[in-house]
Amino acid sequence: MSSKTMTQVCLEVPAQTLRLVLDLVKTLGGRRIEPGDGQQAVHVAPPLSEAERVGRMLRGARLRAGLTQSQLAEKIGVPQSHISEYEKNKRNIPPAKAEELAAVLHTVAGHFQRRDSI
Repeated sequence: MSSKTMTQVCLEVPAQTLRLVLDLVKTLGGRRIEPGDGQQAVHVAPPLSEAERVGRMLRGARLRAGLTQSQLAEKIGVPQSHISEYEKNKRNIPPAKAEELAAVLHTVAGHFQRRDSI
């Protein structure tokens, strides 16, 4: 990937969360740059489209909650295929379902709504 599509960020996180943060960076398509020449570690991730951001936010929140797609679907009253399509950016999440997802996953509905459609 060219550096034009990447953003470099310096992060400070609690030691016990470092593995989780590094896994998330990798999941989002980023990589860890090892410190060298006195530099601190920098984690790089590519920019995401709004559709990708919403799908990845949902998948990440679902996995953090320890739920399968089927379990989450049952909790919000949709078929499992809808959760899969939400996560793969093949179906937009209706505002009412975004609210339900937020309640179940203990977050805010804005995580599951595209900013370019709000």
